[in-house]
Amino acid sequence: MGLRRRTFLGLATAMGVAALTGSNSELALARDSGKTLTFGLSANVGNLVYGPSRGAAQFIVNQQLHRGLVKFDENGRIVPALAESFEAVDPSTYRFTLRDGLTFHDGSPITSATVKASLDYLANRSVGAAIYAALSTLASIETPDARTVVIKLSKPNASFLDYLADPNAGISPASALASGAANWIGAGPFKLQANDSGVSLTLAKADTYYDKDNVALASIKFIYYPDSTARTNALIAGDVQMIDFVGWEDFDRVEADKKLVLDAVPGPFVYMLFNTERAPFDNPKVRQAVAHAINRENVVAAAFYGHGTPLNGIPVSPGNDRFDPKMGELWTYDPDKARALLASAGVAKGLKVSLLTSSTYSFFRDMALSVQADLQAVGIEAELDAPDWPTYTASKNSGKYGLAVAGGAPSVTGPVYLQAYVVGAPASSFGSYGYNASDIVAHIQAGEALSNDAAARAEYMKAVDIIRDAVPFLPVAQRSQAFARSNTVEGFKNLPGFLSITGTGYMLEKTSIR
Repeated sequence: MGLRRRTFLGLATAMGVAALTGSNSELALARDSGKTLTFGLSANVGNLVYGPSRGAAQFIVNQQLHRGLVKFDENGRIVPALAESFEAVDPSTYRFTLRDGLTFHDGSPITSATVKASLDYLANRSVGAAIYAALSTLASIETPDARTVVIKLSKPNASFLDYLADPNAGISPASALASGAANWIGAGPFKLQANDSGVSLTLAKADTYYDKDNVALASIKFIYYPDSTARTNALIAGDVQMIDFVGWEDFDRVEADKKLVLDAVPGPFVYMLFNTERAPFDNPKVRQAVAHAINRENVVAAAFYGHGTPLNGIPVSPGNDRFDPKMGELWTYDPDKARALLASAGVAKGLKVSLLTSSTYSFFRDMALSVQADLQAVGIEAELDAPDWPTYTASKNSGKYGLAVAGGAPSVTGPVYLQAYVVGAPASSFGSYGYNASDIVAHIQAGEALSNDAAARAEYMKAVDIIRDAVPFLPVAQRSQAFARSNTVEGFKNLPGFLSITGTGYMLEKTSIR
């Protein structure tokens, strides 16, 4: 289940790894001097809305303002958050005991009824919540008293707690439980102080936070730098002390500066989405054609300056007990096969499609340009649509595209994460618009319910076989993901793998400034 948070920190110090969180004297100094961390953020977070995934920048802000029942620690383990403790009563039932006296930033209480209302809202398919896949098997939520929550699933889900640690799963007040409603009031370590729309966002330490004594910073000022080069320049010039999404072209520049620290890990993956509700991508043969048309080596070179790995199938951590190498061997770069598939689908000549990307992230643009050239080579003319990030996410989630470039950072490392990627909006903001792969999901959930890893792998492979032919989404490459900071900033750690996006934001509450 994971150690209780304070117990773990005590053990960590005893084991000589206090460097991960900063020494006690440094934490005290940061608190007493009221230091503010200036953070160059890669995108304007816009209006925070509860539930849907809206990108890495909002993940980071969400993790400061909000808290769920559980969270990830610096080792990527699940530990208690708003829940003081939790247990698996049986493979389909979880009991959580809330901390005593929990409140939101505005002082309103958080009880078991608050938790139930939030999770019931996220379980509504029309919300498009990032963790809908996990809550789609929700059978009931019982609240026997104000501090006890019992969640029962209709079938076992071995990764259920990982989903509850997702940045989009923070417990929120009733005012946020409506489509389009603002979600700025939370139960996290920091609260909203100032919002200079489109320019910056300032958060102050929240006295209501259950672990406020271990929050080192007095405040965090997020300054928006959508341009990757400008963001790195701001760090080098000392205008900010930390940045996210270091441009791959800037890795060498950051590493060459002795006053800076580059923290890079193998991280998320990029992929293509299809609008499956309209031609031509309602035809799986056309989606297969795209799968064979893209030169993934070129994408890695163009978008990530070589700091990445081509994906010819489903990305799953090789260290996961349920990984099968065949999951990564689904499609090959074969333009001739792509042309033949298009001819078989009856769209061999003059096919024009829209390709949604974003001007906010340079790698999205560069990936789209590489894909555009590959599609042109097999007879598909793709017209680029590259709005800013808020407009991009709105277009993606409402199906205003033919093809779309996307990035993925699941909260879980096993094949179960695929549930969110094979079901499209409005049920999931990760998947292709209009796609609902109930057959794939059924096999994934069947595998998740099995305790035997070999039997589970066999069930997952049934799902992967369908993915190979149906191409509900198309993985393209896994990228290196980096934060960079001044060497005076301590206690921060970039979590590896998918957690670089969905877990690293939790590290800011343990960050201090020397």
